[in-house]
Amino acid sequence: MTPVGAAFIGLVFGALAGACAFVIAYGEYKRNWSFSGSATRMALRSALVAFLFFFVAAIVIQWLFATFGPNAR
Repeated sequence: MTPVGAAFIGLVFGALAGACAFVIAYGEYKRNWSFSGSATRMALRSALVAFLFFFVAAIVIQWLFATFGPNAR
């Protein structure tokens, strides 16, 4: 797999993970927490962290397989 392919996979799964993290975090912040901050802002922060994790993980895993995998050059 090329780095562009890994970035595309990271983008797709990162977006899915970010959307799920936003929905879950927003529901929890609205229902269970009493705080002065914005639930939307905190949920967006959680979504960003989930997106970045999956995006970076896809690129790092691709690099690891290209460098140390069975078909490494």
